[in-house]
Order: sequence, then structure tokens, then C-alpha cells
Amino acid sequence: MKKLLLLSLLSVPMLALGQAETPSNSINFCGMDIPTPAGCTPDSKYQVRCEGYQMTWMYLDYKMLTDFPEQFVRQIEKKHKHTERQPLECLILGQAAKGFRLSYPSETGMTYELIAYGVAKGQPVMVELTMDMDPEKTTDLPALPRQIVQLTK
Repeated sequence: MKKLLLLSLLSVPMLALGQAETPSNSINFCGMDIPTPAGCTPDSKYQVRCEGYQMTWMYLDYKMLTDFPEQFVRQIEKKHKHTERQPLECLILGQAAKGFRLSYPSETGMTYELIAYGVAKGQPVMVELTMDMDPEKTTDLPALPRQIVQLTK
């Protein structure tokens, strides 16, 4: 009986250790699990930070999709003086989307933001991609965001 009690006491910490959460190596975007590259850290269920860029996404409702992205961009323009804005036509998971291409000076040089919004897999969503380089075409985007957002130019 003592051996059985000792064995059960020793196995409890091992069970707890086996059930410890393992760090996630993927993100979930619109119901799709996408592996994150080495060097990327999910900051939350809706944000991932990698070397040279950060990507955040927000699930919206259809009504918010009409005016929220414009309000969001105006907040960025207020926060960062000398922001330049251009319209952006793109795809989100292969579906036609709209957006804005922003650029502004920051402490580390120029910062570039792509704000893309549309409906992907039936879900209204807005994606914010902040980088230290200005992408001209889809292949200029880092590997992870490229799986979600494609530029039409």
C-alpha cells in the first residue's frame, strides 16, 4: 500500500508536467491555422510580432466594415504627424478587399502600414501590417502576412 501511495504521489507532478501548455507555433486567422515562422511571437490571439514587422487583425461586423477602417486610419494619422495615405486594392485570403497604404516617419526611420479590410471566409475582418519597408508587390511581403494578404499590383 505504501508503494502504491508513493507511486501515485510521484506520478501526480509528472501528469501536471505532461499537461502543461506548449507554446503555440501557429495563429488562427478566420478559422485557418497558419504556422508561424521561427522568430515570430504571437502577442495575443489577434496579433503576431516578428522581426521587421507586426501583424494585427480585428474581426468586425458588416456594419463596422463600412466606416471603422476609415476611423482607424484617421487615428493613426493623428498619432503620427506627416502621414502619407494612398488607397490600396488587395486580397484577403483570395477575396477582393480594400485598404490603405500609410507611411510616416518614426524614431527608427520610415514606418509603413498596410490596412486591408474585407470579408474572408464569410467573416468581416481588418488586417493591419506594420513594417519597416514599403512593399510594392505581394512577394515583398514577409512570408506569414503573404499567406493572408496579397497585393493586386
